[in-house]
Amino acid sequence: MAHTILVADDSVTIRRVVELTFQDTDIRVEAVGSGHEAAERLETARPDLVLADVVMPPPAGYELCRAIKGSRRPVPVVLLRGAFDPFDEREAEACGADGQLLKPFEPQALVERVTSLLARAATEEMGESPAHLPEVAGAGPASAQPTSAPLRPEDVDAIVRAVVERLSADAVREIAWEVVPDLAVAMIRERIREIERDDPRND
Repeated sequence: MAHTILVADDSVTIRRVVELTFQDTDIRVEAVGSGHEAAERLETARPDLVLADVVMPPPAGYELCRAIKGSRRPVPVVLLRGAFDPFDEREAEACGADGQLLKPFEPQALVERVTSLLARAATEEMGESPAHLPEVAGAGPASAQPTSAPLRPEDVDAIVRAVVERLSADAVREIAWEVVPDLAVAMIRERIREIERDDPRND
């Protein structure tokens, strides 16, 4: 059964990665750069799942999620957040989000999260309780995996390889510009913590 997912993120790179990840699957991707565009596209695209950035032109992820959950089609919503973006766990829970993904994410993590949520939604539509679905360690309830027809590792590997092969030089540079500064800051902060731990004046 074909599905449609809507990704709302002001990062061209993130939108392109999502599109490439599902390019050779039966999942169609609609990509927009703001919450306003996403809200407009909900009726026409009728997505089965929404990926919403928590920091983007309004309405941002929390507000968009709240609107979707209060609509006639309360589909699963996964919040996207950067490593240094402010993220409110209580707000995410209050708006009804089905989980979160930290950017930049691995295509494999995205595929697993999306397929598990689509499977869970299909199970709930058939009137079956999702209580029997196991949880993935560290991923929260939104990452529950179906007990039947799991995604095979070779399928995920094939999708990841296809995404990497399709990334242009410009896309690689853009990803590097987004990822490297965050990694550099994280490394500097870790080094500061090490220095502080080793400083005898802190004993």
